[in-house]
Amino acid sequence: MMKMTKSILLLLTGLTVFSCGKGEKQDQANVATTAQEAIVSEVVSAEVFQRKLSETDNAVILDVRTPEEVADGYIEGAINIDFRSPDFQTKISELDKNATYMVYCASGGRSGNTATLMKELKFKEVYDLEGGFKGWKAKGLPSVLPSN
Repeated sequence: MMKMTKSILLLLTGLTVFSCGKGEKQDQANVATTAQEAIVSEVVSAEVFQRKLSETDNAVILDVRTPEEVADGYIEGAINIDFRSPDFQTKISELDKNATYMVYCASGGRSGNTATLMKELKFKEVYDLEGGFKGWKAKGLPSVLPSN
């Protein structure tokens, strides 16, 4: 009887160790999957926007203002995709979803809508400039005029 109890106890211990180890690996896989799918989308101040630009190697500055607004100046290096153009959503969806995007408009409304769209489209990292280009200029931060 003692031998049989000992055998059952060893069997139960082995099953417990086996199932715990397997569950642990499954939990680690879920964490990795969750981390890969993480999406960052936040509104940031002009100072944080500028700092992130200087610290991020693959940052894409996205200006969603109209060409008329861009004519008054823009943040150096920005690409312009007019929020009001009929193919805006198509152009946004064609961008690299793994890059870091720094988005701005005139005062924050259109860039906020753009950041929301990009989040829905599963872009990994999007920062929306609080106060837009007007806020940027009010802080005395650098901008350039288009050359004609």
